Amino acid sequence: MARPSLPNRVMMWTLFAPHRSVIPLFLLLSTVSAHKDWTNSAYPDLRGPTFHQCASRMPDNKPLFICDPDRIFNATQLIRINNELAKVAIGTPCPCQRRSQCSSGYSLNGNTFHGFIVSIALVDNLQMNFHSPSEQQLIDRAESFCKALEGRWALGDCGNSVIVFVWRHYKKMVIWPARLAERYITQSERKAILARVNDLVQNDKWSEAISQVIAEMFEELRGDPESRVDTGTLSLVIAVGVASLLTSLITGCVCAFRCCGNLSPSEEKSLSALMDSSSNFLVGCAAGSLKAKIQIRPSRRTRPPLHSTCAIRALRTRPTSARGDPRRLPHRQLISVLWPSLTQPSFD
Repeated sequence: MARPSLPNRVMMWTLFAPHRSVIPLFLLLSTVSAHKDWTNSAYPDLRGPTFHQCASRMPDNKPLFICDPDRIFNATQLIRINNELAKVAIGTPCPCQRRSQCSSGYSLNGNTFHGFIVSIALVDNLQMNFHSPSEQQLIDRAESFCKALEGRWALGDCGNSVIVFVWRHYKKMVIWPARLAERYITQSERKAILARVNDLVQNDKWSEAISQVIAEMFEELRGDPESRVDTGTLSLVIAVGVASLLTSLITGCVCAFRCCGNLSPSEEKSLSALMDSSSNFLVGCAAGSLKAKIQIRPSRRTRPPLHSTCAIRALRTRPTSARGDPRRLPHRQLISVLWPSLTQPSFD
């Protein structure tokens, strides 16, 4: 009997043993479907019911800090990097105001408290609406994905979490710190760290790049936070200062208006005239003194300047006060005494 050809044998094996053909077909489809374009909501939750998709092998006696549904790392690399992330968690101080916010609920080498939670999210590709995205569009998409993961995973209770995102298809890496962690890893420090591992990223050495990023962030998270100016408090201080200045100006204007407005029109007119006559009196006295010095031999006897004697003559002819001393007249009576004599025309 002739032996059937290879295509016939494959067909006969498929027809008579269908249960055997389903298994390799399922493995092939599962391998192909594992590398899909992830969305923000479909990506596995590191602390949710879909955490088993993050790793093919779970670490022993340690929580999972890395999610690799596309199996970019092998099992050995994943366990090693997860141990490094656990070291960061127990090796950094608690930055929260209450120590209870740093209680992990699980034990890491006998320690139930943690500091900063650094997690890794790896994807082969993300779902996008652009066929040829620009560099800025890639950055915006990666940051929106990290922001969604920060809200879904919620690994830190006081903003003490950091997500390191790896996008293998476009060879991108993003360090996404939460609100409090950003004070320890500033934007300039993140750019410097990513610049130092850029060669490893471009050569697809993701395991070495991630290990170096974790080591450098570990040193930054154990240091002191960057001092910042509280913009809310600063705005409040500026607003109070401006309000106080305006209040002082308005109060001064009101007081000046009320004080100047209390004078009657006749008093304002008399005061203005007195100031003008005083200036004329000083000018006349200065002119008379200068004329007396220049005139050595006068041809005839000259009378003293009117303005130098008018006040004395007026005071001599004016009735005195009750005490008999004209110098003790009130200032309003003094004005009435001086005013007629100051306004008389002068003569040579």
